[in-house]
Amino acid sequence: MSMRKILVDDTNRELCPHGTESFPMTVSHDDLWDFEGKSVPIHWHNDLEISLPRKGESIYQIYQKSYHLNPGEGLLINRNVPHSCHSPGNQPARYSTILVRPDFMYGDFGSDVEKNCFRPFLQNAAIPCVLLTPDTPSHQQILEKLNLIEQLFDHKPYCYELKIKGLLCQIFSDILFESQNYSSHYTPSNQLELERLEQMLNYLNTHFDSVISLQQLADHVHLSREVCCRLFKKMTGKTITAYLEEYRTLMDKHHSSHTAAETSDLEAAFAQGMSMHHQMAVDMAEIILKYTEDEELTQFSQNIITEQEKEIKEMQSYLDKNTDGGNHKH
Repeated sequence: MSMRKILVDDTNRELCPHGTESFPMTVSHDDLWDFEGKSVPIHWHNDLEISLPRKGESIYQIYQKSYHLNPGEGLLINRNVPHSCHSPGNQPARYSTILVRPDFMYGDFGSDVEKNCFRPFLQNAAIPCVLLTPDTPSHQQILEKLNLIEQLFDHKPYCYELKIKGLLCQIFSDILFESQNYSSHYTPSNQLELERLEQMLNYLNTHFDSVISLQQLADHVHLSREVCCRLFKKMTGKTITAYLEEYRTLMDKHHSSHTAAETSDLEAAFAQGMSMHHQMAVDMAEIILKYTEDEELTQFSQNIITEQEKEIKEMQSYLDKNTDGGNHKH
């Protein structure tokens, strides 16, 4: 019998979809001994995952922490969180896994339920996972509902889809309510969006001379393609394609300018090159200012322009003092 594998890309993002587009959740029953190496290798995905051990002890590795789970317990793993699983001494271990796309519960991105309930949880680095133990009364009720979801999915009675969705909404209502205790660790969404935008811009600016697919960019920032596009448009006022075209034009202009200004003098070449580098940052910030209405991003871009223009003046002052008609003064 062939061993099971988790198909991933070069970022360890799982490639296999979970459920269907019309019913984006699934339940699987797994045995660690069915996997190569008798363990599940590190991977991540955009779906929420709930693991329910059924036989033997399972050890889940999430970042630098290990979670030892036994039958009767459960572990909710947040989306986009790298994780792996093995058992002590590769002993036999079986478990059930519930995987669900978050929008199955919250509906449209930007809805009140997504924005007020799910977003503080899904985007909170302080909550990579939630351990569910039967010793906690509220967790015991959640575990019972998770077991019921598993039974409904396996037997598929009439209206099982609606019953499962209702149970999932109840479960996450309880979990999200409890997670509000971590609100002091939550980074506001606009700051998170700024960080994601910075990551996207860095990637686009670094790879602008290559063919960049939307999937590559989305994987780089650990977002779905849809959210990636919406976030970029919201923060910059333009599409990713439009930004790339404008940036490539900008780079062509600076490349031509740099070629025309080439010099054999190392010091002068450095000053000229750095001036162009700082000017590119100014030009990029001005592009963002043309389109964004976000107050924090506006302030961020204005700060870049102020600082970089100061550097440009210093470099130009050096060139004025140390060059004469393009020749370095010795």
